[in-house]
Amino acid sequence: MNFIHSAVKTTDLNKSIDFYVKALGFEIREKRYIEAHKTTLVFLKNIESGFEIELIAEDSPKQIGRCENSFAHFAFQTGDIDKDTEKIKQKGIAFLREPFYSMDKKMKIAFLNDPGGIVIELIEYLK
Repeated sequence: MNFIHSAVKTTDLNKSIDFYVKALGFEIREKRYIEAHKTTLVFLKNIESGFEIELIAEDSPKQIGRCENSFAHFAFQTGDIDKDTEKIKQKGIAFLREPFYSMDKKMKIAFLNDPGGIVIELIEYLK
């Protein structure tokens, strides 16, 4: 599996975009609004490393701690999410959400927690 991005919740999307673009040299790869979740996602890519940050801005944010931004999850790309999910489950690890298709059917996604409670997202991009 390849580590592909980290996600950060933000209460000020424009301020966060400005910081990552202007201060750290990221470029906006994709911006989309998910009506069902009333959430905007912005994917920022570092051209040098290929690493991405996913900014998450909810229309009505829940309290996310004392600071403006809050870590959300790690994401790993897999070539076969069903196979990898089974391997992980055989080790006694439960999933928060079993593999499911994204709304646009371009990905299969699953979620689990690491021992410290950090959310791990597994993504298989479909052809």
